[in-house]
Amino acid sequence: MLKEKTYLTSEKPRNAHISRVKTYKTPAGPLFLRTCCTPSFVEGLKVDNGLRAFARLPEREHNLLLSIAQQPENRLTLAYTAEGTIVGQATLAPLDSWWQDISNAYEIAVEVSSSWRKLGIAHQLLTLALQFESLEEYLILGLGLSWHWDYVGLGISPFHYRELIARLFATHGFTEYLTSEPNIRMDPANILVARLGNRLAEESINRFFQRLLQSDTLPGL
Repeated sequence: MLKEKTYLTSEKPRNAHISRVKTYKTPAGPLFLRTCCTPSFVEGLKVDNGLRAFARLPEREHNLLLSIAQQPENRLTLAYTAEGTIVGQATLAPLDSWWQDISNAYEIAVEVSSSWRKLGIAHQLLTLALQFESLEEYLILGLGLSWHWDYVGLGISPFHYRELIARLFATHGFTEYLTSEPNIRMDPANILVARLGNRLAEESINRFFQRLLQSDTLPGL
């Protein structure tokens, strides 16, 4: 890391967040990492051709990131070049309907362009995205779904990719949990990791563990 700057975003004053920018040196060139990216900032960037895990095409990926930034409850962290090309992203967003009855709960997703792999970018994105004062009051889930993974491009199996995800998130305080959540159950390679803050309300903790193995279709759950 070379330097860090902090400043207050002004696009949505009622939901303002402190935005931080860091410079990260890589063998492929320096990158900028910025938290709490606003829609106008995202609009001024383009997406690297290798960033396509969630939307398949760079243009659609750019639209997806823009829609994420437009929701005040989301927190979007980007890694981008000096030329304004996005090569990685980490998103914090409210959990979907399966988990929505849990207070102070978010889902985190991270993605790095296939052209910028093995440079530690995912670790840097997660580190920055999880640097906020109230972190320990939150439950944060990571849902690893194999159909988003480019394990073929890496020349590894989906289960090896799963291990990489588990190790990456473990360094940030996440633990793997078994669950009956429908999306995770669709493929044995899928994985759920969670970070329970040390100030997370007991009610949220109890609801989390109740939801882990709750099911309307599995007998006895």
